[in-house]
Amino acid sequence: MAATSARARGRPRDPAIDRAILDAALRLLAEQGYDGMSLEAVAGAAGVGKTTIYRRYSGKRELVVAAISSIAASLTPPVDSGDARRDLRAFVRQALGVMRRGGLAYQVMGTLLVKERSEPELMELFRSAVLLPRMQIGGGIVSRGVERGEIRPDVTIDVVIQLIGGAFFARHLVGKPDDDAWLDAVFDTLWRGISTEA
Repeated sequence: MAATSARARGRPRDPAIDRAILDAALRLLAEQGYDGMSLEAVAGAAGVGKTTIYRRYSGKRELVVAAISSIAASLTPPVDSGDARRDLRAFVRQALGVMRRGGLAYQVMGTLLVKERSEPELMELFRSAVLLPRMQIGGGIVSRGVERGEIRPDVTIDVVIQLIGGAFFARHLVGKPDDDAWLDAVFDTLWRGISTEA
């Protein structure tokens, strides 16, 4: 109790420092892998002392958990406009923007897949903190479209969302640019398959 009170009376944490630490952790995780990154390297890349990190995180695993979770914070549910096509397109564009940001999301996922056998909790965290909540948001958009008669009632919502996500990774794997023209082509093709429009 005393420790909690002392912490509450202390100087509030600087959000800019928090962000610098998490960004540095993500970058080094992507570049060096989980085993290669160190708290010392994160501190140096973030321009802070190692003690600054230890005041926030007990160790590397806790820092990595926080860094991975921070990816999800940049994806927010779109406002329901009453138009499922517009909302789904906006959500897909936002999701692709996060994946494009320095390529970090792709690299972090690759790192976690490599570590999945020895550190399965890290990949599970990425799924639960980043992928599944975003899939639920997309699924909610599709579900509302079904309720309003914009989307066919026989579509499998999980499959629709997985098709969108799979397109991102397939494009990345073949080494082609995921530009706006490509995104529009993917979305228009998908919409023709799921919509009730003649």
